[in-house]
Amino acid sequence: MKRTAPLLLRIVSLTLILTLAPFAHGGPVSKKEKRLALRGKLSDIKSKINTVQAKIVQTRRSEVAILSDLSQSKSMLMSTRAKLAESISRLARVKKEQAAVKAALAASENRLQQREMFLARRMAVNYRQGPVRYASVILGSRSMGELVSRAQVVRSVVRYDARLIAQIKADRIEVLRWKAAADAKAQQAGALMAELAARQVQEAAELNRLRQVQVEVKQRRREFEGELTALEEDSNNIASRLRTLAETPVGRVRRLMPLSSGGFIHPVDARITSGFGMRYHPILHYTKLHTGTDFGAGYGSTIHAAASGVIVVAGSMRGYGNTIVIDHGGGVSTLYGHCSALLVTEGQTINQGDPIGRVGATGYATGPHLHFEVRRDGQPVDPMGYL
Repeated sequence: MKRTAPLLLRIVSLTLILTLAPFAHGGPVSKKEKRLALRGKLSDIKSKINTVQAKIVQTRRSEVAILSDLSQSKSMLMSTRAKLAESISRLARVKKEQAAVKAALAASENRLQQREMFLARRMAVNYRQGPVRYASVILGSRSMGELVSRAQVVRSVVRYDARLIAQIKADRIEVLRWKAAADAKAQQAGALMAELAARQVQEAAELNRLRQVQVEVKQRRREFEGELTALEEDSNNIASRLRTLAETPVGRVRRLMPLSSGGFIHPVDARITSGFGMRYHPILHYTKLHTGTDFGAGYGSTIHAAASGVIVVAGSMRGYGNTIVIDHGGGVSTLYGHCSALLVTEGQTINQGDPIGRVGATGYATGPHLHFEVRRDGQPVDPMGYL
């Protein structure tokens, strides 16, 4: 990721070199021409700075997109794996049902085969004995009782043969039914296996996408760790500088001066988007102290001094970007970070409400806003206790 302050310094340095180059070796140039040239270069610098800042803001907004992609990838992967598990379970059930159908089909075919063989043997015997066999059995009776008995036997045999034929017909119908069921189960199993293969491909694609997003998240984590380190260094440097200034003769005088009885005013007319205190970082996955209060003001909005005091810092820092610090006396100071422009200089005395800068997104900022801090003896405290 590009770093705002070094990049802007390079642009400014290069532009100044280009600006001063014509005057280094050329002839005399009028003041008016110099002013016009400088104004043109200044306009070009501002244009380049705005372009770079816009790119930085757009790049940093990708954090939200990365987190969204990560969450979406995890959700889709979980959904895909749930569907994959369901497909595996359904395939297992279908294969079990398919095995039962095959077993029933085999039993029906075996029963049909046995009955057809038995019927074939009986028909062969009947053919050899001829069509008069049943009649001769009945006519060969020697008494009425024997006749009745033989007739009953003949009827039983005929009924048995008829039942056997009916059972064979039923077995054939059942075999056809089980064959159709087996074909349906085989088709269902094939469809489930194709679905399973597709789910596995989808899972692999989602897993690969998730890994890519995780690589981006790791890269962003390293960048954010660097940003937080820079912000902490800035904060510590400011605290050290304020303590050093407090030990100077002028600093001791300001420290003994009471704070303005009017209290502090809001530095910009905008809503608070983030307060002072510990907050959880969605990428770094740990809590860090947010040392100030963020105001969601638009780019270029005027920043006003929260109270009267002396400008002790007005310059660029790596984490806070363009920064202003005002010493209000009594060991209390205020900080205004990420400014797009500074309207004051160090050592300048200002009154409450005076314009001191413009809202921007310099340093480590995800978009235009004012980062406002109140410090007591150099250490950040909750600004809401003063506003």
